[in-house]
Amino acid sequence: MTHTQKTLEQYFAELGVTDADKKTKLLPLITDLIYDRNMHVVNLEAETDEYKKHQIEEGIAELEGEIKRQFESCL
Repeated sequence: MTHTQKTLEQYFAELGVTDADKKTKLLPLITDLIYDRNMHVVNLEAETDEYKKHQIEEGIAELEGEIKRQFESCL
């Protein structure tokens, strides 16, 4: 699976959040998580060791799960 960096707005669009108040409530909960996820993607792109790539991909999956949990808890 190819991972790419995502913006806050991409997550809002993917998960159907259009209300400004909901976005404001979510921002402090997801900003650091999305930053961490994007840094994992950057590290994945630079990594050559297959084992380390697998570990980074697992980290990305865990962060994506936490981001979605944060969205679900606020919606």
